[in-house]
Amino acid sequence: MVETKSEQALLREFAEFIDAKPTVPGEPADEVILRMVGKDLRPTLWKVYTKFTLVEVTAGLLTLTICPQFGLGFGRHNEFLHALHVAASPVIFYLLCGLFFVILGAALGGFVLNRDEIRSFCNNDNWYFAGYSILTYLTLVALGAEVFILSSLTWMLGAMLGNLFGFGAVVRLRQAMIW
Repeated sequence: MVETKSEQALLREFAEFIDAKPTVPGEPADEVILRMVGKDLRPTLWKVYTKFTLVEVTAGLLTLTICPQFGLGFGRHNEFLHALHVAASPVIFYLLCGLFFVILGAALGGFVLNRDEIRSFCNNDNWYFAGYSILTYLTLVALGAEVFILSSLTWMLGAMLGNLFGFGAVVRLRQAMIW
C-alpha cells in the first residue's frame, strides 16, 4: 500500500498524539467550556422568540399572497376562495383563515429552532401564540382591513389553534424521529 506524504504526516501526528502524556485542561478552559455549554442549554429567550417570530411573519406574508384574508394580498380575485367565503359561515371561514395563516409559520418554526430553543420556547408557548395572534390581527386591522368584529374574533382563535397544531405536530415528529 502506497501512502502519500500527507497521509504519512497524519499518521505521524496521530502516533505522537497517542504517545503524548495526558494533560488536564486548566481552570480557565473549564470555565469557558462550562459557559459555552450553559449558553447552549439555556438560549437567550429574546433571541429564541425573535427567531420564531421572524419565521412566522415571513410565512404569514407568504400566505397573504394566496389567501384574501381581510381583503389583503394577491388572492383578492380568486373565485374559489370567494365561493368558499360565501358558502361558509363567517365564523367557520375566519376560523379556517386564522388557522391557515399561522400553521405554516408555526410548523416551520418547529423545524428552525433547535432542541434547546424548543425546550425554552415551550415553557411559554401558549402565551406567545395568544399574543402573536392578537398582534397579527390588530396589525391587519391597522393596515385597513375590513373586519366584522364578532366573526373575525374567531380568526384569532383559529390562529392560536394553528400555532398550537403546527408547532406541536412538528415538535412531536422531531422528538419521535431524533430525540
